[in-house]
Amino acid sequence: MPPRFDFSVSYAGYNGALRRLVHLLKYEQLRPAAQVLGAKLAMAINHIQFEGDQPVLVVPVPLHRTKRRQRGFNQSELIARCALKHLPGSRFELHPGNLRRKRATVSQTGLTRHQRRENVRGAFVVTLPDQLRGRTVLVVDDVYTTGTTLNECARIIRAAGATPVVVATVARVYRPVPELVAGAVLQQEGNASVLATAVGARAVAG
Repeated sequence: MPPRFDFSVSYAGYNGALRRLVHLLKYEQLRPAAQVLGAKLAMAINHIQFEGDQPVLVVPVPLHRTKRRQRGFNQSELIARCALKHLPGSRFELHPGNLRRKRATVSQTGLTRHQRRENVRGAFVVTLPDQLRGRTVLVVDDVYTTGTTLNECARIIRAAGATPVVVATVARVYRPVPELVAGAVLQQEGNASVLATAVGARAVAG
């Protein structure tokens, strides 16, 4: 399936200290980690050249209410809020409730490409489509793993009339096999690079 988002950006690969920070936030509920992750996400977003004068709508990937109740927060929303502190306030507008996960999904780990697509197909719904029509939307998540969930979110958002739709994550899992995407290193900070990936017309691997 062709990607439904125009392109994606990630701060760095999902490994080392960045991976530990994500785990501290998601699985040990260490919320201050979101401040660091948000700052890094903002660095990646700062390299995007958005057109038009209207604010970019920032939509975090939602958790199902059961998972959110268990964790106590949505890590993607928390990271997005922290990232916006480092970005021009008049340029971005957070829309945390406009995309809802209406049914729980199982872990994508171990599923085939087809099973991953079916797992998230129809799992999301836009609650206020009029607010998205004709607007630029930035979908935010913590980690880009296979791209299946982000692609489904982008599909639903684009169906509501948003354009363009861009994806931004703190980290990205890079496979040992070549992927059908074009990548470029934009900036290097210590051992972490800000990576921007322009997704073409071909399908995202995974």
